[in-house]
Amino acid sequence: MTTRVKPQDKKLTANGLKLHYLDWGDVGRPPMVLLHGLRGHAHSWDDVSIAMSRSFHVLALDQRGRGDSDWAPGGDYSTDAFVADLAGFCESLSLDSFVLGGHSMGGRNSMAFASRYPEKVAKLIIVDIGPAIDPSGAERITREIRGVPEEFDSFEAVVEQMSKQNRYASTAVLRRRLQYATRQLANGKVGWRYDLAIREQRRHGTGAPAVDLWPALPQIACPTLVVRGANTDTLSSQVARKMVEIIPNAQLVEVPRAGHMVFEDNPEDFIAAVKPFLG
Repeated sequence: MTTRVKPQDKKLTANGLKLHYLDWGDVGRPPMVLLHGLRGHAHSWDDVSIAMSRSFHVLALDQRGRGDSDWAPGGDYSTDAFVADLAGFCESLSLDSFVLGGHSMGGRNSMAFASRYPEKVAKLIIVDIGPAIDPSGAERITREIRGVPEEFDSFEAVVEQMSKQNRYASTAVLRRRLQYATRQLANGKVGWRYDLAIREQRRHGTGAPAVDLWPALPQIACPTLVVRGANTDTLSSQVARKMVEIIPNAQLVEVPRAGHMVFEDNPEDFIAAVKPFLG
């Protein structure tokens, strides 16, 4: 079997929504599903997807309201809705057992899914998130979402603005992140691709209440890897250690030269840290 260096763009209907995903690798390989974070998209994982598609059939999903997937009716961006989407996604593709990886918001959705569908998740990778979020990271993310402009005169203006928030990611990775996070508007300007209701909910505190995931952790039956960026402001070392104590079969790794966006900040060391766990 050969490895594709470019994915196939695909869509399916799950839980009443059209969901877009990137299909990497060969169907005959073990499946791996990847879930991005709050402001991410399926292409956030591209470096990881390319590396992992040598051994896995990688499916990187645009979660509701992001990328090229449908926006949520009524602005429902609750954990329960994301979990139902993933369950429908798995049913549509007949995924009975797979590796599940999730970053930030996607990591929370992954923890919830793995606790509710333990028979489906063969291995779980939780990237820089926990049931409790470090207040400094939560405040930073909210501040960035509230403060960023709605529109820009050009894509280069987006890059200039967002590079101020970038500490570790390469220019190429940053530009890729922003390429798939933005779209051309009818007025000729450049705006965000994701549902702006997400921003309004964060700005006004009107989003769905956060689910308490601590009780979910003991229900995660599969081998689990918790990945923490060494310089993150989101997942404290104390919370990460508590997670691996509570999850029945878990281990912790830290990736150097990485903040919260671990696999974009330092893809090489992230991939090197994950591969031994996957076997």
